[in-house]
Amino acid sequence: FTTDINIGADITFSGGVDDVFILQTTGALLQAASTKVILVGGAQAKNIFWQVAGKVSVGASAVMQGILLVKADVVFETS
Repeated sequence: FTTDINIGADITFSGGVDDVFILQTTGALLQAASTKVILVGGAQAKNIFWQVAGKVSVGASAVMQGILLVKADVVFETS
């Protein structure tokens, strides 16, 4: 992507135990409060890669899964 990735609602990764997911953006990754990254069908967090050139912001009570590879800063909000 060349824009921000906005997670405004729950998202689901569906795949097998050996499937790999790579999401890249030159923008930011913004996850809204209380949203979830859900894994089904054997998909594993260790196989999800978020490559982000901008900042990452994970809202309060959100569930982020995967490996964050971030060039800028990462903020996990608590309230």
